[in-house]
Amino acid sequence: MIKRQLSPNIIAVSTSVLVAIVSLLAFLILFLLLDIRLPFYVYILQGMLVFLISLSSYRYTLMRFIYAKLKIIYKTIGKPLKFQNEINNKVSSNIMRSVERDVAEWAINKNKQIRELRKLETYRKEFVGNVSHELRTPIFNAQGYIETLLDGAMDDPVKGKQYLEKALANVERLDAIVSDLLEISKFEAGQIHLEKKAFDIIALTRKVYYQYQHMADDNEAQLTIDSKYKILYVWGDAKRITQVMENLVSNAIKYGKKGGTVCVTYYDLDEQIIVEVTDDGPGIAEEHLHRVFERFFRADKSRSRTIGGTGLGLSIVKNIIEAHDQNITVRSEVGTGTTFSFTLEKANNESIENANLL
Repeated sequence: MIKRQLSPNIIAVSTSVLVAIVSLLAFLILFLLLDIRLPFYVYILQGMLVFLISLSSYRYTLMRFIYAKLKIIYKTIGKPLKFQNEINNKVSSNIMRSVERDVAEWAINKNKQIRELRKLETYRKEFVGNVSHELRTPIFNAQGYIETLLDGAMDDPVKGKQYLEKALANVERLDAIVSDLLEISKFEAGQIHLEKKAFDIIALTRKVYYQYQHMADDNEAQLTIDSKYKILYVWGDAKRITQVMENLVSNAIKYGKKGGTVCVTYYDLDEQIIVEVTDDGPGIAEEHLHRVFERFFRADKSRSRTIGGTGLGLSIVKNIIEAHDQNITVRSEVGTGTTFSFTLEKANNESIENANLL
């Protein structure tokens, strides 16, 4: 059961009334013992005078006490004490409710910050562990091949060449990881300049399909475009969006099922175009969906490392789309497939005309 909190003013008045009554009774008893007879109104005036003096003294003390406590509270929560004048003049239940609200908001914000810090700490630990593993693997492999060469394998021209090629492949993988990390850092620091112009997203998709047709053939996958448009102009950095499409299409081929289909679909939303890249692969479990854009996160670590890649592609994709002030999402169902969906700004007529003149 919640108890009702008394207002400081009620406490001050009720206490002063009690003091006035007690003092009045004390005076009555004293005058009776001394056999002093005074008019009745004198007792009333005396009681009122005691009441006013008591009320003023008690109220002033209470105000100073409350103000001192509130000052400490607001220093603690890092907020300015906005109603000092109200405290000096009148302490109402509204002010007390304001204090309770401010403290409650502070507590909620602090709890939220603590949760975020814990989440970031967990993410930091995972990231350090992942990046250490990703960097250590190619370094360790390259070191092993070079040591083997130094131990005498270089005397065999065939094996020497094979080991050198494998060592080079691991060094190139290491370089790719470092390059991707640097690119992500530049995006997050706002150091990437986008060269926006109007371009045909369907034509761009066809170029990406042509680039990865050999990979699709190896996986017996079909690359399709589902669109009622032959030409669809969007506004953005064509080079960066090509990077996005290359990553999403190559992932769809690599992680899709053998003999499956990769489909790119477009939707017109008046001011925006939605681009969706869909595969019919094994899908991603729901508990992993919110982490697919994290650096080095792999839902299926063993399969991902067998297929290859730096584990940074989707993180770069997310940064590119967000640099365009657009959104990217993912939805998936285990056993059915995965769809990555992102938005792009639709190009206006003037920019389309300028693009056609180039």
